[in-house]
Amino acid sequence: MATPPAVSTTQQAEAQQAARTLLASPLAAGLSDAERTEMNRIISGELSAASKWTAIRAAFSKVGGFAKAIAGKYSVFKAWYDNLSWWQKAPLKAITPGLTLLDIYNALH
Repeated sequence: MATPPAVSTTQQAEAQQAARTLLASPLAAGLSDAERTEMNRIISGELSAASKWTAIRAAFSKVGGFAKAIAGKYSVFKAWYDNLSWWQKAPLKAITPGLTLLDIYNALH
């Protein structure tokens, strides 16, 4: 079994913040028990997160149409995002501070 890559203190803090934000958002209602447990383990430090992308992917995947949008070109993803209502965008923006939509697309695509 391969050893997971080392995680910096900054990466772990970002992952913990993303997980906390996700669990405090309306998207948390759509998380499975396993996803909720994973987010809680990241927050508590029991689970070393390689990056904040675990929580970000979990959040975006709870919004309808995400799988199809992320599988397509950036223009398809952007159109999907632009057509979301403000109440769908709000928790996504909260979990991705400082990131552009292109950053998110490139990391999750």
